[in-house]
Amino acid sequence: MWMDHHDLLREFPEFAEAIVTLRARDGHFNALCARFDATSAEIVRIERGKEPSGDDQLKALRVARLKIKDEIVALLRAA
Repeated sequence: MWMDHHDLLREFPEFAEAIVTLRARDGHFNALCARFDATSAEIVRIERGKEPSGDDQLKALRVARLKIKDEIVALLRAA
């Protein structure tokens, strides 16, 4: 079973303005968002069968995406 791409603006509509502002002003935050988007897109490609992967690699990518998301949310709450 595959999921849609995890979009930060859709997942955190309450932080939409802060996400846009921080992406424009904070290089570290923007880089985190870019890593999150790239990792999420890779997961979607694997889940859709467009990219080969083992279960362990997919699990590691999901854990990495969650850690990045946790860091993003911590920065948003601090802003």
